[in-house]
Amino acid sequence: MVTSDINALVWSEGTEPEEIYPDGIRGAVASALADRGGIETRTRSLDDEGQGASAADLDWADAVVWWGHLRHDDVTDRTVDRIEEAVTEEGVGFVSLHSAHYARPYKRLIGTSGDLGEVRLVDGERERVGVEAPDHPVADGVDDFVIDGVEMFGEPYDIPDPETVVFESEFSEGGWFRSGVAFRFGAGAGFYLRPGHEEFPIYRDHDEVRRALANAVEWVAADG
Repeated sequence: MVTSDINALVWSEGTEPEEIYPDGIRGAVASALADRGGIETRTRSLDDEGQGASAADLDWADAVVWWGHLRHDDVTDRTVDRIEEAVTEEGVGFVSLHSAHYARPYKRLIGTSGDLGEVRLVDGERERVGVEAPDHPVADGVDDFVIDGVEMFGEPYDIPDPETVVFESEFSEGGWFRSGVAFRFGAGAGFYLRPGHEEFPIYRDHDEVRRALANAVEWVAADG
């Protein structure tokens, strides 16, 4: 996939275990984007100026990548308002990762709760990710793949009807999930990518997930 230069603001809240993600999930995601080439990154966390999503950062960004888990409620209305305006009015893309189905900016953008039907964390669970829309740009170069060691999310998933379901997952202990979905948020494009529980080095080590991440950033940045 040939791309022009993209500015990506890569955000994680700072609660990730350092033994797995010494530079935070934001650092691992930024590494995946750097490996692709043509994407410049800024890494931010909740404790940075403007909660890591300042007006200056959002003015700079073509895409925002967001991972959060334990501190969703610490993200203020003011921060959510800035992100919503950047996405829906200015066309900045938004990529939400794993437990950021409950992130306040993502819930504002989708307009629903983001609730899951089931969450399960058991030793040895495997996720089989199937490519449901192989012609979608986020699936470019991505074949069906398996992740060993995951946190399971199960349907129903409280989101509006997506523009496209790109990936679906089945789990070794049962259940399925729409694990890669594309949206339109006003002037901006959005994508939710499920894989990535913080207790597993998925963003650091899994090539297919890293490829899908870079594809998602390119797509939301270009489609907004």
